Amino acid sequence: MRYTIALLAVGLLGVSPAARGQGGADMVLLDTPRGAWLATVKENAAVTVLEERDGWRRVRLEGWTMAPGVARPDGAAPPPPDQPATPSAAVPATTPGARVQGVLAPDIRSGGPPGANLLVLLVRQSETLLADHRRAGQECKARVADKDRDIEGLRSGLERALNSSDNFREAATRNDETRKRLKAAEQDRQQVVRECRGRAQAIFEGAAVQRALSDAGGRFEFANVGPGRYGVVALEPGGDKARSWSFDVLIEGTGSRVLDPVVDRAATEADWGLR
Repeated sequence: MRYTIALLAVGLLGVSPAARGQGGADMVLLDTPRGAWLATVKENAAVTVLEERDGWRRVRLEGWTMAPGVARPDGAAPPPPDQPATPSAAVPATTPGARVQGVLAPDIRSGGPPGANLLVLLVRQSETLLADHRRAGQECKARVADKDRDIEGLRSGLERALNSSDNFREAATRNDETRKRLKAAEQDRQQVVRECRGRAQAIFEGAAVQRALSDAGGRFEFANVGPGRYGVVALEPGGDKARSWSFDVLIEGTGSRVLDPVVDRAATEADWGLR
């Protein structure tokens, strides 16, 4: 009976503060602060806080449990107290595959440090992925080209502004107005580039089969990669000169595959080279 009441959790129980707010950890219910275990419930279960003192909360939680001897819907008997339920089927073992390693090295053209602490995506290549990325690149390049034409026109206008009138004050006013418009156009262009790079990130994240985080030296690794053609992609999240890395890799068996920053570099940049 005590086990049934514990699962029903009707009454006043102590809740361990260490069990809350730890990335989805379950909530442990104790009979008193630092007392005996009563039950474990889901972290997002609805509880009513009745009292809070010295880092502990007294809560009320209501729920349902099956009466003793009642069969579960799946036909299995309820698990005994203090013992986890046995899975209905064994979890299949991970199929061994290749190990893919690489480094987000500085680009010869842009220089700078390696790509440290960045999200690296392993994506399976497909015609759909390539088509989506190509179409988005065409649209983004067209948007950036429009902004570049606006900026070029404003820069030309800036050169003419001071010579636009014999009245110095009037010419200076036109010059200031043109500078403001030029600055706004340059900011608009930066915003378009950020939006386009975010679009590229979303495309690759949608096709990612594995994720890794590069270390301080830009090194990353993927394990158990099955046969097929993949892309490895990483983008810096922001900045005026944000960089990207993209590789192509064909996996045909097991073992280790170390990506060469030059030989395995993808023909098309992940962010289409937009800066």
